[in-house]
Amino acid sequence: MEQIKQTLAVALGAVLGGQEIQLERPKSYEMGDLAFPCFRAAKSMGLNAAQLADHLAHNVSIAGAELVATGPYLNLRLDSENRARTVLGDFFARREDMLKPDAETILVEYSSPNIAKLFTIGHLRSTMIGHALVQVNRYLGHRALRLNHLGDWGTQFGTLLAAYKRWAEADNPKLEMDFPWADAVPEKRRSPLYRLFQLYVRFHKEEQENESMRGEAREWFRRLETGDAEARRLWEWFREISLSEFQRVYDRLGVAFDAMDGESFYSDKLALTVDALQGSGLLEDGEGGSRIIRLEDVGIHTPCIVLKGDGSSIYATRDLAAGLYRKSRYAFDKCIYVVGSDQVLHFQQVFAVLDKLDTWFKGRMVHTPFGMVKLPEGKMSTRAGNVIFLEDVLDEAVSRVLDIIEDKNPGLPDKHHVAEMLGMGAVVFFDAMNDRVKPITFTWDRIIALDGDTGPYVQYAHARICSVLRKAGGDWIDLVRPTCSLGPDTAIIPFCEVEVPPALGGLSDKSAHSLLYELAGLHDAICSVRRENMATALARQLVSISKAFSGFYTNCPILTGDNTEADRRARLSLCVATARALRQGLWLMGINAPEEM
Repeated sequence: MEQIKQTLAVALGAVLGGQEIQLERPKSYEMGDLAFPCFRAAKSMGLNAAQLADHLAHNVSIAGAELVATGPYLNLRLDSENRARTVLGDFFARREDMLKPDAETILVEYSSPNIAKLFTIGHLRSTMIGHALVQVNRYLGHRALRLNHLGDWGTQFGTLLAAYKRWAEADNPKLEMDFPWADAVPEKRRSPLYRLFQLYVRFHKEEQENESMRGEAREWFRRLETGDAEARRLWEWFREISLSEFQRVYDRLGVAFDAMDGESFYSDKLALTVDALQGSGLLEDGEGGSRIIRLEDVGIHTPCIVLKGDGSSIYATRDLAAGLYRKSRYAFDKCIYVVGSDQVLHFQQVFAVLDKLDTWFKGRMVHTPFGMVKLPEGKMSTRAGNVIFLEDVLDEAVSRVLDIIEDKNPGLPDKHHVAEMLGMGAVVFFDAMNDRVKPITFTWDRIIALDGDTGPYVQYAHARICSVLRKAGGDWIDLVRPTCSLGPDTAIIPFCEVEVPPALGGLSDKSAHSLLYELAGLHDAICSVRRENMATALARQLVSISKAFSGFYTNCPILTGDNTEADRRARLSLCVATARALRQGLWLMGINAPEEM
């Protein structure tokens, strides 16, 4: 379909001269396969949009297609044979990972959990949005690098060090035992990392009544930042404990990173960053001895604090150092930060400072905010201890799926593995179906729903197709299986090359062309992910494809003995294209597609 788009764009350009050509997809295949809205071109030419559409319909021709003026739109409608052959050909050609000639270098910073804290359901949004952005950019031929900016520095580590010294060092130095003062927890939660979390929560609870504890925490962070041996030893141990646990969760999610340079990585680069800001004349004295940069001239009325009154760095200082380092290290075209909407002001400040310091940064830095996950009673808070842990959600989703399998298909091979796929699919797909910028109120039934427009619904469509292909015999099922094992570095699933059948009369039914139309929309949906920095369009397109396949499956018997061999082959070929589309689309989002369920 991309070739036809290019052909139409060139033909329109020849008639319209220098007008910008932007093509759209009509709402259904009955209206056409492509549409050119004539509003902008007509206005610049001093014409009526409907008249221009009619003029183009009579003066532009595309082989194998009809051009029709529908009000202010010029619609291109492929003939049935051409539509089927084009769409099947797109999914049957062999694709390999390769960079475009004009490939961009895109950095995506995502996930970025804080050391000594467990993953909550809130971490899922950044992790899987970022994963999808990387996968899609790689799929489209760009060089995308996965950065995990670990929260492993800052005053919260002073809090943790102070809490450890108060309540753990004497009686539980290796964090191997439960604390007698803490509530009982499930066996899976009895780990050193969770005990660090308990220390963190207790400290914040008690400092509300004893403000002197805050000074104690600040002093420990000062010792850490100035290289105190004891503070550094404990910090490195806390970091090691955390990274081990993080990796286990990332393995379960199928997520990997090219760099995990946390905030601490930039600690030895802060002085150079501050010197550069000082040398540029941007730094000013602020309240209490702090050093700030004023940004009123660019519409930001809150100054960016670079150094606190005691000379210690803050989050912004480290992000500024990271920006300068990444320019030197990667010479990137775009750097995308997948961080919650509560950090909008922070990134406005950081980007504005970088722009002032070096105009090279202008237009390259992008904050992709997302709505926070909230509990029905309000915002989640690690400090207060009212959070929903990510693994609890994943485990519950898998458990619910396993119960259904035990009830409906107890003999399913490898059912625990399938349940993991479906449970993960439910949780990740739910997040993608929701608009990135809108907050999500957590309820168990919403997060791990298995019915309706959900991940398991799309996964079921894929499994149903695989069942048809297995029953068809021969090598049909092999045509939807990757030619090599998949891993976190795989963006384009490698399928074997397949020839489009010579006869496609078996795809003449309206339901077949509705499915072909939805399949043709997959590439546009993938491009929308790159353009909008969220996977919602892709998730919705996969649901549309699954629904269209259901209609095709109902109206076009595939394996019935009444079919001619040519019709049977054509319909099985459409099944193959659909399974490939679903598996590829789910994979870009970080979801696996089972062959049986």
